[in-house]
Parts: sequence; C-alpha cells; structure tokens
Amino acid sequence: MPDNPTNQTGVIREIHRIGGASIENLRLKPREQTLRVPGISVLKAASPLEAARQVRSAFPRARKLHEAAKIVGSTTVELVRSVGFDVFPFPSVALPNHCRIIHPEGTDGFTDENLVRLAAVFDESLGDE
Repeated sequence: MPDNPTNQTGVIREIHRIGGASIENLRLKPREQTLRVPGISVLKAASPLEAARQVRSAFPRARKLHEAAKIVGSTTVELVRSVGFDVFPFPSVALPNHCRIIHPEGTDGFTDENLVRLAAVFDESLGDE
C-alpha cells in the first residue's frame, strides 16, 4: 500500500478514514446512528500518516483506535460527493479538522449498496509511524 495521499492520477486525497475503506469500517456504528447529523468520522489532513498521527496524539490511551490507525482510507470531497454522500466539518476540541461523511437520506442512506460505491472512491495506505 502506498504511504502518500495521492493516487495514480496525482490527485491529492485530503479526507482520511482511520481503519481503512472496508464496507465494515464505513458502516455507521450504533453511536453514529444516534447523532443529530448521522455520519462517519473522517479527518481532513495533508496525508494519511498525518491523520493517523493526529488521532494517536489526540487520544493517547485509545488502544483500539491506535490499532485501527495502522490502515487509513483516503479520498477527496469531490469523490465522496460523486457517489451521493457529502463531507461536512464537525470540529472538536481534540481534532479541529474532524469532519463527517453524511448521506442526504441520513441513516437510511448508509446501505450496503451505497457503501460499496463509497468504498470504491477510497485508496488505502499505511498509517504506521
């Protein structure tokens, strides 16, 4: 897997999903389903390595999250929008560059069929330090 944020066409992929781009990792978790604006967490960062570093730094005791950060899925806002989803900023104190991938149909939009299309616009790379 490449460790840079570009694909073969040289497009910079600035949106990163910790844990990679598998359907299972893109599926809404129970807590995400109950949010006022349901969606999955992503970070806007210069590279997958930077996104992984930020997560480890923001949550130093979150061992499961550190393990998940070994793989990072990367895409662009334009590619996410091209498959019917959108990206909105949802900054937090720990991660001011935190965003959420949402669907206009809310939780109903996170079907396996839609997630297959979403997964296809991600590249995966290593998030190891």
